Amino acid sequence: MKKYILRKDLTIEVNGKTLYRIEYCANKILGGYLESEHNLSQENTCMVLGNAQVYGEAEVSGHAQVYGEAQVYNKARIYGHAEVYGQARVYGQARIYGEAIIYGQARIYGEAIIYGEAGIYNQAQVSGQARICGEARIYGEAEVSGQTQFLNNIHIFG
Repeated sequence: MKKYILRKDLTIEVNGKTLYRIEYCANKILGGYLESEHNLSQENTCMVLGNAQVYGEAEVSGHAQVYGEAQVYNKARIYGHAEVYGQARVYGQARIYGEAIIYGQARIYGEAIIYGEAGIYNQAQVSGQARICGEARIYGEAEVSGQTQFLNNIHIFG
């Protein structure tokens, strides 16, 4: 049995793509917007809620949640128990997993990987091949790029 369906009657246009609002089958609650079923796994408890948008080749799976006004696109992957919300953007080939949290107006892109219990928020940006993990926090207007790695209890405020 399907976890959700794409509502062909509830669409929006984003960057030249048609996104469909989803409806969760078990409780008839409307969720966020997807370009196709490829964007959100029908398995486990992963969800896209609110006005969140997932499109392109992006995927949300496992127990991850994307909600609020967040956007996940290109080839980004959100999985594990990760959360992306607020007006956050995750794109490129970025990976967010574990119990990582991305929110506010944070931007994660390129080949950046955020995992563990890391948190990226406010207007922080993480890009390139940066790796943020453990209990690291990147916030304020901080920018992390290149092949930088932050582990454990590092706090970067910009």
